[in-house]
Amino acid sequence: MQLTRLSATEFTLVFSGAVLLLLLAYLLSFRRRTAVVAADPIWRRLVGRRRTPFRKLLALLLQALIALLFCLALGDPRFPAGGARPFVAQAMVLDASASMEMREGSATRFERMQELARQAIEAMGPRDRMLLISMEDSPRPLCEWTGDKARLRELVERLQPVPLPDDAPQAARFARSLLETADLPPQARRRLVMLSDRFHPLPEGPVEVETVQVAVGIGSENLSLGAMELRALRSGAAGAELFVEVVNRGKSARSARLSVHTPDNLLGSELLQLPAGGRLSRAWLLKGIAERRLMATLSSADMSGPADGFALDDRAFGLMPEPRARPILLVTAGNLYLEKVLELYPGIQVRRLSPESLTPAALDGVQAAVFDGVCPASPVPALYFAPVPGPQCEWEMGPEEPLRQLQPLRGDHPVSRDLNLVDLQAAGARRIRPLPSDRELLADAAGPLILAREQDGLKRLAVGFDLARSDLPLRVAFPMMLHNALRWFLGEADEADEGPRVSGQVVDVPGTEPRRIRDPGGQVFRTFSLGGRQRFMPRSPGFYRLGEGRSEEIIPVNFFLAQESDPVGDRSDGPGRIRWQEGPPPPELVAGFDPAESQEAEPPWPRVLLAVVWLLFFDWVFFCFRILF
Repeated sequence: MQLTRLSATEFTLVFSGAVLLLLLAYLLSFRRRTAVVAADPIWRRLVGRRRTPFRKLLALLLQALIALLFCLALGDPRFPAGGARPFVAQAMVLDASASMEMREGSATRFERMQELARQAIEAMGPRDRMLLISMEDSPRPLCEWTGDKARLRELVERLQPVPLPDDAPQAARFARSLLETADLPPQARRRLVMLSDRFHPLPEGPVEVETVQVAVGIGSENLSLGAMELRALRSGAAGAELFVEVVNRGKSARSARLSVHTPDNLLGSELLQLPAGGRLSRAWLLKGIAERRLMATLSSADMSGPADGFALDDRAFGLMPEPRARPILLVTAGNLYLEKVLELYPGIQVRRLSPESLTPAALDGVQAAVFDGVCPASPVPALYFAPVPGPQCEWEMGPEEPLRQLQPLRGDHPVSRDLNLVDLQAAGARRIRPLPSDRELLADAAGPLILAREQDGLKRLAVGFDLARSDLPLRVAFPMMLHNALRWFLGEADEADEGPRVSGQVVDVPGTEPRRIRDPGGQVFRTFSLGGRQRFMPRSPGFYRLGEGRSEEIIPVNFFLAQESDPVGDRSDGPGRIRWQEGPPPPELVAGFDPAESQEAEPPWPRVLLAVVWLLFFDWVFFCFRILF
């Protein structure tokens, strides 16, 4: 016998609750009440008839039997005709990630997967159970264990793909945990089925759980935008440099048209010829554009339709940088290396002074300063090269000594990130005595050589050796260190370190209070706090609007997910791996199912309810017998 409306756990909970209520009533029945009556002989004669606890216990057992039959009727028990076949419990994971939207012929991969899932549901027998799980960036269960085919079909029809990557290992672990902890008979056949467009490397699971992967569709051709970046002009003027990378992820040469445009106007286009597996990079100089929102789109060569069957990676979004000039003061006796490297930083206006002409008024109106060989007090963030000790110098410098064996560079600071100063050479250096709050970035055996200080809201950086007497200006690390220092001083977000904002990945937003965000589809939500910062998770590419009114900010989010743009993926043969395009479901997917299995034409619960009615009548008669006799 198998309960079709209640699981074993639910039946146990309902029956246990009913029995507890009966026990409570049984215990309360021993309490005697005091009542004032008109004539006592009649009642004295009635009380004299002693009722034994055996009768009450017999009544309790009868009531428990009634509760048991009633709970069985609620569970709708059924008896299979054969009874020898163990039923199948199948956890079916449905890939709803972005790559399933790829169109192949007349249908998308997702639509083909839905058709295969419907066929698997129809093949179920009346005693089999299925659990549906949507595989997105995290697994999402769609239902509990059920044998209701109509409900399972409805859930499959309602499921929609999302523009996010999948996490197959986590989905497999989640499904296996549900199979292992499900309240199923020991003889039940437990199976994990993953329907996707490729095979995934799954972690090892228990032996008693079968694992079947089915890859739907065929390997298609796909062109994608692999990168897009907008850089401000070095002069700080209005405009930007646009860099776009196009990738051919197919196995044959393709042609497509790359267009650069705003939401309203086309700015330019170019016909591209891409070899199989090739990449092409293109650059544009953009000036005189009032609209900040910018897009790059791939289309067919004649611009009559999409470039391929996967449109998500055919468009990229960017934001024109706002023109702004950052005045920087450089005080040096004639170091051209410093001056030219600073001028390479976009939007920087370098004002050069000699040490003799430096006055406190020269620091007015600048946002940062770089001092070479001098050490004046500075009210703005400042970088000191070989600071000379003096009354105004805030750095306590030691005597000049030869450079010794360098210690590893500390790379967890914004200034030292991605730097390589191995085998740095210098004729001599002064060690800097640090304060307790200073960050030591580079040191040798004698003491610190580069220190970062952040105190009273001002940022400082000191280098203890002379640039002219070292090989640092000849290294690639020199312009990188200067640009890192300026980004740190000016408080700019380092987009090169953060990388592009991609759908499905957490994005940091400025501020500490929750802020209102409108996604590309117009839905409004709020940021969440994590690690002391406000963040949000974009679930689709496009322009996100942060805040309202004049304080509104626009955040571009792109679909740069190489794994999802790969039209082929892993389709290699292996145990438990099946490729399917159309037709009947693979035998491994429906093994153990028997849709022709029959059950009793009439469920037994009406007879169970009739037995409950007779028992209730008998209990009433028994109650009357106890009262009267």
